Amino acid sequence: MTLLIVGGESDPNTQRVVDQAHLRGVEYLFWDTDQPDCRNIAWDFKTPTLDLGANRFVPAGIFLRSNVFGGDPQDNQAVFEMIKSYALAWPELRILNRDTIGVFNNKSFNLRLAAEVGFEVPETIVLSNLSPLGTIPDPETKIAKPLNGGAHTRSVIDLREDNEALASAPPMFIQENIAGENLRLFSVGGKLSCYQVVTSMLDYREDDQVDVVRVEIPESLIEPTQKMVAQKQFDYCALDFRCRSGFEDPVFLEVNSFPMFVRFDNAGEHCIVDAILDFLIQ
Repeated sequence: MTLLIVGGESDPNTQRVVDQAHLRGVEYLFWDTDQPDCRNIAWDFKTPTLDLGANRFVPAGIFLRSNVFGGDPQDNQAVFEMIKSYALAWPELRILNRDTIGVFNNKSFNLRLAAEVGFEVPETIVLSNLSPLGTIPDPETKIAKPLNGGAHTRSVIDLREDNEALASAPPMFIQENIAGENLRLFSVGGKLSCYQVVTSMLDYREDDQVDVVRVEIPESLIEPTQKMVAQKQFDYCALDFRCRSGFEDPVFLEVNSFPMFVRFDNAGEHCIVDAILDFLIQ
């Protein structure tokens, strides 16, 4: 058995890996965390043999993705932790982001690192108490997003008029609002591909009409991306940028360590999932 795929059928990202493995004729076993018996897993420290229900085998590579789309949350987490522990116990098995799996991906560290490797980063201050937003100069030119977590970006103008949000908000980055195009650059095993995220919204996750188009990688991003990926020890990640004007002067926003990829993979004609499979089965 070459490849073990662990995740939920309800997760389109995991299902994309299953579908592409099937189309490419890759030998694989899919362990679906949506199923009620998904916890039937065992292994020991004598050999890297893994018991999955009635199956006993040693995979060469593992695609592991925590499912947030369906299934039982406790089962999903239990299976993720079980397979992560198994993979870490047997370092000869190939798995994405082995050196950082389960490690907190700190946004502040990433902004500092981005500047060090050569990216331009946005003007940023960090506030725990958001009361200064009431008098901050030029609020229409600034945005707010959480210091940690994935809550959506908001304009400072909107946020400071929302008393309930101000009272309960966690520590926030306050950054300049950059008006140009959104770019997302994927790195998979060192293979890069870049996409324009076409939206009129401040946070494209709020746009039901968002479109994704594959574009040429801006030359200025290639070397810093390679340096950052090496420093972070990411086999798989996506870096987000916003350009100051059109596609000119991209500014680093953040790096995601295990991003969803299906919309981008569609635009890239399956280049992302193919790079994932190439990495895991080489």
